[in-house]
Amino acid sequence: MDEERVNDYNVQPPCDIEAEKAVLGSMMKDADAAADAVDRLKKEDFYLKEHQEIYDTILDLHRKNIGIDITTTYSALCERKVQELVGGMTYLGRLVNDAIVPSNARYYADTVVAKSRMRSLIHEADMIRSRAFEAEADAEEILDFAEQKIFEIAQRSQKRNYEDINDVLVENIKQIRELEQNNGQLPGITTGFRDLDRKLNGLHKTDLIILAARPGMGKTSFALNVAQNAAMAGHAVMIFSMEMSATQLGQRMLAMSACVDMEKLKTGNLTSDDWIALSDAQDSYENCTLFIDDTSDLSVMEMKNKCRRMKAEKGLDLIVVDYLQLMNMGYKGDNLVAAIGQVTRNLKVMAKELDVAIILLSQLSRASEQRANHRPQLSDLRDSGSIEQDADIVIFLRRDDYYETDDDAAKINSGANLTCDVDIAKHRSGPTGLVKLAWIGRYTKFGNLAHAFDGE
Repeated sequence: MDEERVNDYNVQPPCDIEAEKAVLGSMMKDADAAADAVDRLKKEDFYLKEHQEIYDTILDLHRKNIGIDITTTYSALCERKVQELVGGMTYLGRLVNDAIVPSNARYYADTVVAKSRMRSLIHEADMIRSRAFEAEADAEEILDFAEQKIFEIAQRSQKRNYEDINDVLVENIKQIRELEQNNGQLPGITTGFRDLDRKLNGLHKTDLIILAARPGMGKTSFALNVAQNAAMAGHAVMIFSMEMSATQLGQRMLAMSACVDMEKLKTGNLTSDDWIALSDAQDSYENCTLFIDDTSDLSVMEMKNKCRRMKAEKGLDLIVVDYLQLMNMGYKGDNLVAAIGQVTRNLKVMAKELDVAIILLSQLSRASEQRANHRPQLSDLRDSGSIEQDADIVIFLRRDDYYETDDDAAKINSGANLTCDVDIAKHRSGPTGLVKLAWIGRYTKFGNLAHAFDGE
């Protein structure tokens, strides 16, 4: 190796000053950008000392749960008496103004981290080189030193270390003891449906639950029923609706809670008793933590940012996404299958990271229409086999009023009280099988069947 080139230290170490500026400006401009960046960055990742001071100040605001913007950041810098060192309000203003796309904060942060790791590698390589030039150096010791330093750099990028099986088992025993002391209470989030809860033991955090059916079977109504029941039981719930507006969902929830005919709500042809029931239904939601976001074309990243904020402010246990095929896939071209697979994988990761249960609604292909019993199968999940792979639980809905005969679709009577097959087709941690529920079309709701009716 050319000795002259080895000793050439007159070049700037790897850094991206523009990325550093962009991430700091984005953090002061947008709360979601700040949340993304603090998960990735350390003070030492910034190359410029003034950027280190600004980031350390922002990080302190984040730890204290103080809103991050240009004013709070400047005030905190003044308290530290470093405002002039970093360029004062003028420089902060320039950072914010130049942060044109705050939603890219994750990319900017990753760039800053990558450059920081390269500088660390160069520093440690210099240390290894210096030791290797020492006359009395032991080769084995130098190799051990080199391995340790490179390993430390690699380890900094790991999000989580492996766990000792003994620690895992201690946590298992603790959870089992807690279940024993629950006096028969449901360990998971209740769906509100007795027989379904019995099969699933409730919905469990970190699980991705796929709810699939042909159009018109009642996927949205079923998901709203579960969301309502979970919220009434004290769980915090977020609903993302990309098909129906928040007003439409609210109308459905009023109908199912008040047991007032949906047609009456649409026409306003209500009796005094109906108004009393609606008033009582409205009051029943007063202490519920239930939010609706009807933004169209959402991406997983946008959902995650909103849910992270809600979890910090209100808590969050259950997320309902209606529905998969309407999400922003972020793909170009015709590779829809791969894009949907990426979405379901990201939603599963999101459930684990936020420690929530996610119910994801999905369409089914027309394959079930060709079968004599019209019963859905896992292979009917539309557009991607990875939906089944990523899901912890897959549930299909099939109403007995949907088909007149084996071959013809029914003229559905919304006023009839009928039954619905809730088919647990996949259950990673428990039994599969059918559960029957009542379908009350005029209220767009599902209900428990009497055991006598269900043959129990």
